[in-house]
This record gives sequence, C-alpha cells and structure tokens, in this order.
Amino acid sequence: MSGFPMEVGRVVFSKAGRDEGHYYVVLAVLDDDHVAIANGCQRKVDNPKKKKVRHLVAKAEVIPEIRDKVQAKQKIFDQELRRRLEAAGYQEASLPHKEG
Repeated sequence: MSGFPMEVGRVVFSKAGRDEGHYYVVLAVLDDDHVAIANGCQRKVDNPKKKKVRHLVAKAEVIPEIRDKVQAKQKIFDQELRRRLEAAGYQEASLPHKEG
C-alpha cells in the first residue's frame, strides 16, 4: 500500500484479483482491512466491490465531489463516477488479463 490513507473519495488502483489493472473510487471504509469500491463500469455504484486494502494502491487524488455526496448521503450515478475518474486522468490500465 502507498502512503496515502484510505478514505471516501480516494482514487485507488487494483493490483490483485479479477479487477486487477482497473482504477476505482473508495465509496466506504468498512474496517481497517476492507473498503467498498466502484468505478461505474466493471463495478456499479449500486453494487460496490468489497476489497482488501492490501490489494489496492492508493493514489494521491481524492475526488471531493464524490466524497461530499457520500457524506451527504446523496445519490451517485455511474456515469458521474466514470466522468470524474476520466477528468482526474485515470484511464483503464492495459495490463494483460489472467487466463483460467
């Protein structure tokens, strides 16, 4: 893990699992070892992925609009999440997918 704390709105990169090579946004910190993540493509906001923190790399960017909406318990749309990630410069990584 990097030196950035896991917090709501933080951009993270998955380095393990089926979602390896994709960028996500933290929607909830579940406990010290787990967070809920989504990106509006592979993982929708309505069904976020529970992911171990050790399988993620936290990036420096926090998307304040997403953080504020989560804290205010407002609805976040998948398209909005995708646009915010793209605007922050996070495109999908081109890592090879595992076979089997």
